[in-house]
Amino acid sequence: MSHHRTNRAFYGSLLAMNVMVGVVFVLVSVPAPMPVLAAPIVVSKPFVRQVVIPATVGTPIRLVVPSLQLDLVVATGSYDAQVGDWTSSASKALYADISMPANDSNGTTLIYGHARLALFANLSTLQPGAVAEVYTDNNYVFRYTYASYKQVVPTDTSVFTSQGSPALVLQTCSGAWDVYRSLYSFELVSEDRS
Repeated sequence: MSHHRTNRAFYGSLLAMNVMVGVVFVLVSVPAPMPVLAAPIVVSKPFVRQVVIPATVGTPIRLVVPSLQLDLVVATGSYDAQVGDWTSSASKALYADISMPANDSNGTTLIYGHARLALFANLSTLQPGAVAEVYTDNNYVFRYTYASYKQVVPTDTSVFTSQGSPALVLQTCSGAWDVYRSLYSFELVSEDRS
């Protein structure tokens, strides 16, 4: 009889152990509940390569100001340091080659000419919003609108170092004995293939 009690105790212990192992197995195999998050999960966007669009650039060869019925050939003008003077022309406007070429990125394009009737004498009658079109050697046309006017002394060269949005400045002489330079500033509106 004691043998039966020992077997019963043994099997009872074995049964209790199996039950405990089963309970532990169930507890381990059941996934824990998901915690409640206080903030939403942010999923980052995949890396997107940025596309760089190069500026459209061209050397001015023609200037049209419809409201003044002005349509001029534009040649390239340079500063001659030995003589201390700029290229000039009695019949053409001149693109100052030390200024920015016509572009849709930044900086100022300077086109200058004499204050003659066939050239820039009528710039003083420009009205705000007047359009100027610059045609380039690579078949683009840049359209600008007239924004402002200022008069400077010939030694003021700030127009060549101006930064910011692309702009056009038309320059001519003014004042008694041409002692001043009149600067007519235009802001870029658009550029297209001509």
